[in-house]
Amino acid sequence: MATLTTLFAKSLVNLLSVSLFDHDNQFTNALSWAILLVTVFTAASQVYWINQGLLRYDALLQVPVFYVIWTVFDIIGGGIYFNEFREFTTVKYVLFVLGVAVVFSGVGLLANRLKNH
Repeated sequence: MATLTTLFAKSLVNLLSVSLFDHDNQFTNALSWAILLVTVFTAASQVYWINQGLLRYDALLQVPVFYVIWTVFDIIGGGIYFNEFREFTTVKYVLFVLGVAVVFSGVGLLANRLKNH
C-alpha cells in the first residue's frame, strides 16, 4: 500500500507542479482527479495497516521491516513506472543490490535481537 501511495503521490505532485507553475490546469479530466482520490485513499489505508501491524507486533520489528519493504518496492516501482533505471550502469545495479542487502541484513540483525529477549 505504501508503494502505491508514493507512486500516486509523485504523479499528483507532477500534476500540481504543471498546474501551478506552468499555468496549465491538469485537473480538467477524470484521470487527474482519480490520481488525487487514489493518493488520499492509499495514504489513509497505509496509516490504518501500520496501526494494525503495531497492534500485533513489537514496534522494534514491525517498523523497520515495513520501511525496508516499502523502500525497496518504492525504488523498484518508481524505477519501472517512471523509467528511472534507464541510465543505470552495471556498477549502479550492483551497488543498488548491495545497498538493499545491507539494509535487509540490518533488519535481520534487529529481528534476531528481538528473538533473543
